[in-house]
Amino acid sequence: MPFDPSSPAVLGQALSRRSLLRGTAALGGLALAASFAGPVSAFAADDSVASFTQLSEFLTGYTLDPVLGARFLAALKKRDADLDASLAALSGLIKQSGVPNMDGFLALTGTDPALMKTATKVVSAWYLGVVGEPEDAELITYADSLMYRPTKGLLTVPSYGPGPNAWGPKPGSKI
Repeated sequence: MPFDPSSPAVLGQALSRRSLLRGTAALGGLALAASFAGPVSAFAADDSVASFTQLSEFLTGYTLDPVLGARFLAALKKRDADLDASLAALSGLIKQSGVPNMDGFLALTGTDPALMKTATKVVSAWYLGVVGEPEDAELITYADSLMYRPTKGLLTVPSYGPGPNAWGPKPGSKI
């Protein structure tokens, strides 16, 4: 049976331009509403991200982005199952000691080496923008990594690298 556009069955189901515009506007409105309730508000409301970002701000001495904090925290947790306990112990030590900044924390004597290692992981992640070792490294941010903050406004962030293996092997590695 050939297609007949004037048949009553087809005419009753045809879309008018007005109904198509209404549907498109409704979908656009839903997409806009979904973007406002996106990941930023979910991350900002998360207590673990807020406390991680606060600890990171103490350790680095900078005001930091909580969205990046959530990404760093997730990447660090993937590589360390005990990270929550280590971060809680580190925060507890900082609060208990009453040190005002990272310099005061570094001057503390008798600090557990495991807590120093946790602090180093957090600071390293923020400064380099990368979590993990080369075998499983995860890039979190490049342009917003803290290593570029001291020269912000004076030097542009490099947009290219010198090429593969430009840095050579890690000191002390057996490559």
